[in-house]
Amino acid sequence: MAESARTWKDDGVLVDPHSAVGLAAAREAAKTDDHKIVALACAHPAKFPDAVEKATGLWPELPDHLSDLMQRPHQNVNCSASAIEVAALIDSKKR
Repeated sequence: MAESARTWKDDGVLVDPHSAVGLAAAREAAKTDDHKIVALACAHPAKFPDAVEKATGLWPELPDHLSDLMQRPHQNVNCSASAIEVAALIDSKKR
C-alpha cells in the first residue's frame, strides 16, 4: 500500500495494487541499475477500489469505457523481454 500512496502523492497517479508492486520493484532496481525500466500497469485501480481507497483515501471510479470491466474475460499475452517486441505488443493493443 505504501507504493500506491507514494505514487498518488508524488505523481498524482492512482495505481492498482499489483501495478504498485511492479513500481516498487522498479524503483528499487533503479537505485543500483543504470538501465531504463518500464513498468506496465496490470489493471485499472477501480478493479481494486477498497485497496486503493485504503492506500490513498480516494475511491477510484471506473471510466465509462471500462464499465463492463468485471464481466470481461481474462486475457494472457506472452512476449519476450525485448524492448522492440514489448513496444510492438503495446502498439497492437491501442484502441
